[in-house]
Amino acid sequence: MTLFEQQRFLEGITHIKDVDFMSWQGWELLMSWVRQQAWRVDFFGGEKIPSRLLYPKSLTSELIGYMAG
Repeated sequence: MTLFEQQRFLEGITHIKDVDFMSWQGWELLMSWVRQQAWRVDFFGGEKIPSRLLYPKSLTSELIGYMAG
C-alpha cells in the first residue's frame, strides 16, 4: 500500500481530514481517535500503549494492519 493509499484509508475510517498521518500532529490526532474506540484494549494488547506505537509510521502501519485485517 502506498503512502497515498494509507492516507486515504485512514481518512476514510477516522473521518480526520487534511492531516498527514506520518507527522507528529497526525500521530496525536490518530492516537486520540484510537483511544476513543471500544476496541482500543485489543489493539494495544492491554491498557498501556506499546512503545512500538509511539512513532507515526509504526502507528499507521499497525492500525492499518489491524483494521484491514
